[in-house]
Amino acid sequence: MKKVLSLLRVIDIVNTWVANVAAYLVFPMLFVSLYEIIARYIFNSPTLWAGQIISIIFVVLMVPGGAYLILKDGHIRMDVFYARWSPKRKAAIDTATFLIFLCFAVMLSWKAIEMAWMSVSIRETSWAAFKGPVYPKKITLAVGVILLLLQGIAQFVRNMILIFGKETEGESQFEH
Repeated sequence: MKKVLSLLRVIDIVNTWVANVAAYLVFPMLFVSLYEIIARYIFNSPTLWAGQIISIIFVVLMVPGGAYLILKDGHIRMDVFYARWSPKRKAAIDTATFLIFLCFAVMLSWKAIEMAWMSVSIRETSWAAFKGPVYPKKITLAVGVILLLLQGIAQFVRNMILIFGKETEGESQFEH
């Protein structure tokens, strides 16, 4: 049980680290956006590259958010009902809906990896005038979806531990 809990903590730590690092990308995204606004509206000289750079940064900034939201239990629910339930009942409902999540996350992972692999293999570039590389965005999407899947599985295991009471003293499944 301790090895399982250690693995769950590693998944949590990785997703927290990735989300924290990605959060700092808001600054370069704002800088590039501001540069584009000034170039376009003050100097009447829009860039060819700013929109694509912003798009890549946005994906890298937002994709880790899904896994982090699972970790922090931040997804939207019907809180009118859910908030009144006991932790075990919440875990049971979350476990029941895990199959839907698993189907979605596995399919999304498969397609994202396939898309990233293809993009890297052909060194895909944008169709826009800038012709910048697209594969960093697709690789980031694939990695983010895999992290989402891992965090969902970690949450499922925690819920199973809570439901079946296999938790040892002092090892709360909700400590992050």
